[in-house]
Amino acid sequence: LLKQRRELHEALARVQELATRDSLTGLINRRHMQELLDQELKRQERSGAAFCVAIVDLDFFKRINDTHGHHVGDEVLCGFVRESIEVLRNADMMARWGGEEFLILFPETRAEQALNGLMRLREHLAGKALSEAVPDLVVTFSAGLAEHVNSHTLRQTLERSDRALYAAKASGRNRSVLAPVS
Repeated sequence: LLKQRRELHEALARVQELATRDSLTGLINRRHMQELLDQELKRQERSGAAFCVAIVDLDFFKRINDTHGHHVGDEVLCGFVRESIEVLRNADMMARWGGEEFLILFPETRAEQALNGLMRLREHLAGKALSEAVPDLVVTFSAGLAEHVNSHTLRQTLERSDRALYAAKASGRNRSVLAPVS
């Protein structure tokens, strides 16, 4: 009976892991990040502490897959995550948002601080080999950043971040754009 209980506990832990983590990168997945964003919103409502969200997209990722294959694309995704974790603060949370998109939650952070964090990440990535198969492959990212505004819903904040990401891409990529408060 004890062995069965232990096995059941291990199986439940594995199911929880599968339900909350991206299998390739090991990051939390979109669904779990949504829960964390909801928690951060509640914390912000109680404490008044600011928070920011950034949607980060690897530049020209489709070209990497088309030129070098999906194996290299997977290496790049995992390498980007590995290097990001080195630079981001322990309090910052990163999720695989979809494909080559990531969402970073900067809790208790104003926009200027979050922009500095994205700049540190960009500088850290410069010259880093994200793929063992193609070590000279240069990978950059574009990011849209939004500071949550009390009068907005979480959905509006995410939409502002997404629009800022598209502005970053439209203005030349390899940059971060702060979403205006609208």
